[in-house]
Amino acid sequence: MDHVGILSEAFYLPPDKKLVADVFRDEDVPFGTLSKNIDFQRDIGIHDIHVTDELPSVLAIEAARRALDQAGVAPGEVDLVVDFTSIPEDYVGPTWSAAGLVQQELGLDNAFATAVNTGGCASYHLALKTVVSLMLADDDVSTALLFAGDRTPDLNKTYYPITVASDGGSALVLRKNAARARILGVETISIGRLHDVWYVPGLQNRQPNEEVTERLLHMYAKMDKFNEGVIPINFRMFGKVMTQLLDKLNLGFDDVDYYVYPTFSTWDQAYFMKKFGLPPEKVYTSALKHRGHVQESDMVINYAEAVEQNLIRTGDKVMVVSNGAGFAWSAALIHH
Repeated sequence: MDHVGILSEAFYLPPDKKLVADVFRDEDVPFGTLSKNIDFQRDIGIHDIHVTDELPSVLAIEAARRALDQAGVAPGEVDLVVDFTSIPEDYVGPTWSAAGLVQQELGLDNAFATAVNTGGCASYHLALKTVVSLMLADDDVSTALLFAGDRTPDLNKTYYPITVASDGGSALVLRKNAARARILGVETISIGRLHDVWYVPGLQNRQPNEEVTERLLHMYAKMDKFNEGVIPINFRMFGKVMTQLLDKLNLGFDDVDYYVYPTFSTWDQAYFMKKFGLPPEKVYTSALKHRGHVQESDMVINYAEAVEQNLIRTGDKVMVVSNGAGFAWSAALIHH
């Protein structure tokens, strides 16, 4: 039976850094405790993040180029290009996506370019699930390039009360029947009533006589909805989506060798490990302090770094999990 594997995963993080203390100062982040007795500034666990003035597409193109080089795939071999960036790019979507630009810049003349970018930081999984299904259904699609490129506005790095966002890009190359990193399954769950917990207002939501400013492209949170709608169910939904995936594969949690989880914050990672009884050595957490959260690219970057550090080894079953604005919870199991 056909399957899809990951030939390569790569990323690009711009070299310039900004201290999170300076981010908090510039963005006037509030002090004090949240639900579960968490102090955002005290418990975030992020020291500095990557920042850039480059366009998001520049980050995406560099990551995509690295992924193709690492996979040893020539431009003419790529049949499908999918953008899974979850925040506004060079132009405001969904009219425009960087998929076509990446196709042009990298000479992917035989590919079809499109985007799957809803679900916030879970867009990685939504794109993965969509592309795997398409590849298995269409004999003409054997190799796919998936990518993302994110640059948050200068004064919108803080996603209070969860994390601080870093700029960066990521990409992965999928190939039908590849031996490496076989994708065993992808599962997603969405809850529609939480669709606007996080949102970017845009020009269409400008109030009468409101000045046009960059703030209309900032990410906002409805804190009452977050505290009442997301916090009480968040880790239960993680458990549900992982259980659904494992049940479909006739596997259990004991079969999972390693976990890739977003670099949101130390308190969030600690709750995840406590909830599922996981020791720190089974969850990739080391990048949080000097990178922060790179949106949907966290899953690609954390996986790539864990492979580089030999934390993920050949034969391991790796659970890649995330949640994201929309609101979605998602999980993928990869047999590395």
